[in-house]
Amino acid sequence: MKRLTRTICTVLATITFVSTLTFGVSAKSGAITTHIGQVDASALRLRSKPSTSSTTLSIASRGDYVVITGKTGSWYYVEFDLTEGYMHESYLDTYTAKNVELGYGSVTGNKVNVRSGPSTSYSPVTRVDAGDKAYIIGFNDQWYKVIVNEKIGYIRSDYLDLTEIPYENAASTKEPLFFVDGKSTGVTPSAAALKGGSTTSATRQHIVSNAKKLLGTPYVWGGTTPKGFDCSGFVQYVLDQSGITIPRTTAEQVKVGKLITKSDLLPGDLVFLKDTYRTGVSHVGIYIGDGKMIHASSSKGVTTSDLSSSYYQKHYHSARRVL
Repeated sequence: MKRLTRTICTVLATITFVSTLTFGVSAKSGAITTHIGQVDASALRLRSKPSTSSTTLSIASRGDYVVITGKTGSWYYVEFDLTEGYMHESYLDTYTAKNVELGYGSVTGNKVNVRSGPSTSYSPVTRVDAGDKAYIIGFNDQWYKVIVNEKIGYIRSDYLDLTEIPYENAASTKEPLFFVDGKSTGVTPSAAALKGGSTTSATRQHIVSNAKKLLGTPYVWGGTTPKGFDCSGFVQYVLDQSGITIPRTTAEQVKVGKLITKSDLLPGDLVFLKDTYRTGVSHVGIYIGDGKMIHASSSKGVTTSDLSSSYYQKHYHSARRVL
């Protein structure tokens, strides 16, 4: 009887051990992503085991994204910048649905349906095979939202392995960026945009993305750095980040590039206002799409404003294209 008991215990221990190994080995390929996690700490360690005494594999910055495939106690099993390990739940915000740019993934099965919604109840919009690439732009209840075969659809997460560092993470320098922190950059996700039809298209995305990263920066008269901007200093700084050089002042900036109509505005174009704090052209911002501009406001700092509001319609002067 004792021998039987020992045998049963040994078998159970072996099963538990194998189960633990399988969890770690299978996480990268064939595992369902349960949540998207976003780091809520200035520096979060990715560890080799679910313990603070285990080896540090990498360190994530605040705002970085991870994909979560499992959990052990208070530790999530995650993939961060293509490395797998554990992160403590206390420092991750988790989402079951999120617009997030994870870059390209590789399909792991043949004849896999890409569906119109995040469930098998939705009809297929296209079909993919092992090795095909799909560009991930979101996550919804265990399904990745992707651009593939000129279409946007959903593929179950266990049929897609990430092959790039997520584009929104600090370690990535890739473009385009359709989203920043889950919010649109003003560029509509599409196969055409993904192909980067032209250098100009990618530059516009870059300008909008960089401008939005500065939201909340305080207004400083004469300011030209992220410590504080005035309106023209902000515009000059953002364009410079995309390799576009323009003069320093609003009076000079209104003379550069090509004059365009308000109806022709595209993200990255400059918007000028008149008669705000002085007579004539007195303010400048950057158009970001959806009828809005981003600018350094003397009362709010770097903020976004709707050009259709009565104030901005009254003070609208002109728009210019510098790329």
